Amino acid sequence: MISVFLLAWFLNSGNAFNDFPSLISANVSMAVAIDKSFFDNNAEYNDIVKNIYNFIMTIMEEKMRAGDVNVHIFRGTKVNNLREYTVLLSVATCYQMWRLHEVAHKEELLHLAITDQGCPRLPVSEGVSVPLISPGKELAQIFFDLRTIDALSWNNINILHDDTFGRDMISGVTKAISTALPNKKFSMISRSLFAFKHANSEHSRRSYIKNMLENFHVDQLGRCFLIIVTVETVGDVMEVTKSLNMAQPDSQWLYVITDSAMRNSTNITSFVDLLSEGSNVAFIYNATDSETYCNITLRCYVQELVSALANALKISLMTEIELYSHMSDEEFEFVRLNRQQRRQELLKSINVKLIESADTGGICGKCLCWRFASAITWGNFFVHGKNVAHLIDSGTWMPFLGANLTDAIFPHVVHGFRGISVPIATYHNPPWQIISLSSSGVKEYGGLVFDVIKYLARKMNFTYTVLSPANNRTVVKFIRNETATDVVLTSTTREMPSQIINMILEKKVLLAACAYTVNDHGKGQINFTLPIFMQTYSFLTAKPSQLSRALLFTEPFAKETWACLAASILIMGPILYLVHKYSPSSTRTSGLNSSWQCVWYVYGALLQQGGMYLPHSDSARLLVGVWWLVVMVLVATYSGSLVAFLTFPNMDAAILTIENLIAHKDRLTWGFPNGSFLEEYLKNADEEKYHILLERSIIHNASQETEMIERVKAGKHALIDWRSTLRFVMRNDLLLTEGCAFSLSTDEFMDEPIAMVIGKDSPYTKIINSELHRMHESGLMNKWITEQIPIKDKCSDSLTNQAVDERKVNVTDMQGIFFVLFMGVTGSMFLLCCEFCWHKRKVSKRRKLIQPFVS
Repeated sequence: MISVFLLAWFLNSGNAFNDFPSLISANVSMAVAIDKSFFDNNAEYNDIVKNIYNFIMTIMEEKMRAGDVNVHIFRGTKVNNLREYTVLLSVATCYQMWRLHEVAHKEELLHLAITDQGCPRLPVSEGVSVPLISPGKELAQIFFDLRTIDALSWNNINILHDDTFGRDMISGVTKAISTALPNKKFSMISRSLFAFKHANSEHSRRSYIKNMLENFHVDQLGRCFLIIVTVETVGDVMEVTKSLNMAQPDSQWLYVITDSAMRNSTNITSFVDLLSEGSNVAFIYNATDSETYCNITLRCYVQELVSALANALKISLMTEIELYSHMSDEEFEFVRLNRQQRRQELLKSINVKLIESADTGGICGKCLCWRFASAITWGNFFVHGKNVAHLIDSGTWMPFLGANLTDAIFPHVVHGFRGISVPIATYHNPPWQIISLSSSGVKEYGGLVFDVIKYLARKMNFTYTVLSPANNRTVVKFIRNETATDVVLTSTTREMPSQIINMILEKKVLLAACAYTVNDHGKGQINFTLPIFMQTYSFLTAKPSQLSRALLFTEPFAKETWACLAASILIMGPILYLVHKYSPSSTRTSGLNSSWQCVWYVYGALLQQGGMYLPHSDSARLLVGVWWLVVMVLVATYSGSLVAFLTFPNMDAAILTIENLIAHKDRLTWGFPNGSFLEEYLKNADEEKYHILLERSIIHNASQETEMIERVKAGKHALIDWRSTLRFVMRNDLLLTEGCAFSLSTDEFMDEPIAMVIGKDSPYTKIINSELHRMHESGLMNKWITEQIPIKDKCSDSLTNQAVDERKVNVTDMQGIFFVLFMGVTGSMFLLCCEFCWHKRKVSKRRKLIQPFVS
C-alpha cells in the first residue's frame, strides 16, 4: 500500500495542495448562464429562466440517486468569477458562448453549451457544444464542424452550385469555410464562387456545366472543388469532369447532395461507374429521415446534456467511493482528482453517454443526419485489371455529435495508395536496375532506380510486386567482397525489352522502373516521369605517362636559361682577362694571363671549385666577387629545383577538354557507343568543334566494348560516354587490376535526361513527378548516385597522389648525367689523341729545322 501511495503521489504531485473538493465531501456546483439575446421574445426567455432550475434538479434526482447538485442561475452572460463551480451550462449566442468559454477555460470548468446554428464548436477536450439547428439549415454547421476536426485543410476552394440554391445557404457555407475559428490558427483561404444555370433536360445541364469548366483556370484558382447540387445534377458534373480529364489525383472533388433524403436517393452507389482511376471524390449527402419526428427544442437539448452530466457524476462518485474505501484520508487526499482531471473524466463519460443515446435513438434531433462517402480509386485498375472503384462510408454528421469520421474524407490524399500492392516492371540493367539472387535463391532488386522506387513507395504508401521479362538475365559477380556488375554503355537506356513496353501499353503495371532516355520517338505511346538523373557526357583517356628522364639534370633550367649561362661564361672570361691585363696593379704571374685561362677560371667558380690564383687589382676582384654572387644564386636555384624534379616525376599533359582531344587527333582516335543520344546532339550542335568530333568519331557496338577499353589503356583511343559510366569502367578496372590506367576529362559537354516510363494517360504522372521533384530538392538523388557510383575513389585520386609518395632516385633518373660523363670521357680521350698527334707533328717539324750551335 505504501508503494502505491508513493507512486500516486509522484504522478499527482500537483494535487498535494488540491483545494478542489471531493464529490464525497461536497456537492457539485453548476452555473447556468442564459443569454437573453438567444431567444426571440422576452416571454420565452422568462419561461426558461423560471423553469430551468426545477427541470435540472428533477433530472439530477432521477439519474444520480445520491448526492446533491447546487445549481445557480445567472440572468445574462456577465459572469466573471466561477472559481467555486464545477460545471458551466450556457444557453447563449455564438459570440456570448465563446466569451463564457474564456472564463470557463481559465477556471478549468466543464462547459456544456447550447448555441445557435452556424457556430464553431467548443474544443472536444474542454466541453460539449450543441447548435440549435432548424431542419434544412444545417449545411453551414457541417462545414464548421469539419473544419473544427481538421477534416478539410484547403487553402483555396472553388464553390460550384446551380442557381436553384438561395443566397443565404451559399453565403452560410462560404462563411463556414473561410471564417477564422476561435481555437484554431487562422490561415487565409482563397475562395471562388461559380453558379451555372439549372435546366430540366440532362443535355442542357451538361452543356452549361461544360461551358463553365472547360475554360477553368485551375493553375490560378486551385484544384479543390466543392459542388453543391441536387441529386440529379451530380451525375452531370461527374460526366463532364471525366470527359475534361479534370478528376485527377492532384485535385479534390467534394459533392454535397442536399435533396437526397427528399428524393429517397440515399443509395449513391450509382455514381461508382462515373469514378475514374486516380480521382479524389467524396460525397456528403442528406440522410435525414423525413418520416421521423425531429424533437429539436431547447428543453430536449437541456435534458440530454443534463442527463449525460448526471450519469458522468454518478460514475465519478462511485469511483471515488471505491477508491476511498481502500486507503486512509491522507492517502486519498493525495490521489484524488484535481479540477483538470475531473473535467477530463466527466467529459469522457458524457461523450460515451451521448454516443450510446445516438445508437439507441434517444437523442434530440436524430432525424437530422448527413452521411459521408469516399471513393476508393487509386490502383484498382492495376490490381484487378479493370475499374473496380467503390465507395466506403467515411462518417456521419448529427446536430448533437457533430462530424464523426471513421476515415478521411479524401482517403488517397491522406493515405496515398492505402498500402495496396501495385505491379511495376523492370529488367536487369546495372547500375540502374540490378536483379540479384540471394543465398536462398530469392530475387532481390536494387540499383539507382529502385532507390527511387522504395522511397516513392514509402511516401505514397504502396507496396509493389516486380514483373520482368522471362528471358532477362540476373547477374551478380563478387570480387574482393565488392559487387561488380557488368559495364553498361549508354545505349542500354535507349533500348528497352518489348515486353516492358507492352506491359505499359496494356496497363498491367503502374510504371516501368527502368532508366530510359527521354526522347520524342516514344512519346506517342508512352510517357516519361520527371528525369530522375541527368547524365553528362565526358571522355576517358589513358592515364598520362611519365616523360623521359634521360636529361633530368637539365630540367631545372629552361633552354634559354642554359643558353644565357653558357654565354655568360664565354663573355665573362675575356672581360676578366681585359680588366686584369690593363689594371696597373696586376702581375703577370697570376694565372689569368690569357682569355682561355680566364674562361676556365669563371667555369671553375661556377662549379664552386675556385682557382689557384686570384687577381691582385681591386677592379678584377670586384668583378670576380660579383660573379661569385651570381654563382651562389644559380647553384642554390639549380640544386633546389633538381631535388623537386627528382621527387615529383614529370608527367605528360593530360587530355581534359574537347579542344585538347581535337589537338591530339593525329595520334589519338575517339568514339562512342552505337545508338547513343550524343550522336543527335552533335549533329544539331552549332559549335565547329562538335562537328569535328562527330566526323572523326568511331561508332562501336557493345561487342567491341572490351577492345575499345584496351585501346584506351594503350593510349590510342578516347571513349566518349556518360560520366557515371566512365567512372564505373574506372572502378571495375581498379578492382580487377589494383591500379589506375585511365584519366577522366573535366569537360562535360551535354546533359542526357534519364527517367522512368509511365503510361501515356496515367493519372498518377503529376503526383509521381511532384514526389520526384521533392527528392531532387532534398538532395536524395545525388546521395543515391554517389552511393551506387562513387564520385571519388583511388583511381580518381591517383593523379593527385602519385607524386606525393616517397621514392628513391634510381638509375633512370640519373641516366642523363652518366651519359654526360661518358661523353666527357670520350671527348677527353679524343682530345688526348689529338694532342699526341699535334705534339708529334710539332716535334717532327722541329727536327727538320737546322738549329744554330751556340757554345
